[in-house]
Amino acid sequence: MQCQGTAKETTKLRSKLRQSGHARRQRSPAKRGPGRPTKAKAKAIDRELIAAARQEFYRAGFAGARMDVIAAVAGISKATLYARYATKVALLQAVVREGTETWVQHWEPADQVTATDLRLRLKHRARKLMQFYCSGKLQLQEDLFASGGRALSQLRRMRYEVGHNRTVQVLAQDIIDTGRAPLIQPDSAVDVAEMLMALLVGWWRSRQEIGGVEEREALAYADRAVDVLIDGHLAWGGARRLD
Repeated sequence: MQCQGTAKETTKLRSKLRQSGHARRQRSPAKRGPGRPTKAKAKAIDRELIAAARQEFYRAGFAGARMDVIAAVAGISKATLYARYATKVALLQAVVREGTETWVQHWEPADQVTATDLRLRLKHRARKLMQFYCSGKLQLQEDLFASGGRALSQLRRMRYEVGHNRTVQVLAQDIIDTGRAPLIQPDSAVDVAEMLMALLVGWWRSRQEIGGVEEREALAYADRAVDVLIDGHLAWGGARRLD
């Protein structure tokens, strides 16, 4: 399977977003009852709002996204939107945070062996990241955060803090929970997690500069990166690993 993370798959995703946005805009705005909403209804409103915001940000970019469109699609008033999120940056931050937490939940290994073996657990995480990159969703995010205009540096910082750091935290916790050493310092675990992210993201971006990449190649690289990180020079030439 050919990964078209910067072209074909991203184009398909954008097309789906446009179609979804058109369908949602055809709906009549939801009528909210008087008074303060219940906690359950408030959560439902926020889910609609985040979904509408994600759709508008990916469709129009950060600079082109309009808060009134987001409010209309979500079926709420602009006053309600601004009461929850005073700025577009704050709203985008909520979108990124929700997406990251959803991703983290779906990132958990399904079987007990993978859940308790550090090598298998990290390979599971690395492979999931590569599949995410191959889906075209990473390029959608790259394009969105490149469209920030004057807010570009602020958006990049926010993306790092909300998205990248959360991913690193999960990897670091894996290392602490399933590492072979009886005690692994949190700072050391974070450093190793950062190294794994650098291996994966750096390889992906360099390959995208010269064209697409086969998914099987991306997954094989993910496995190899984890082996090299854990085994060090013993994995350079395929030497016997220390399991």
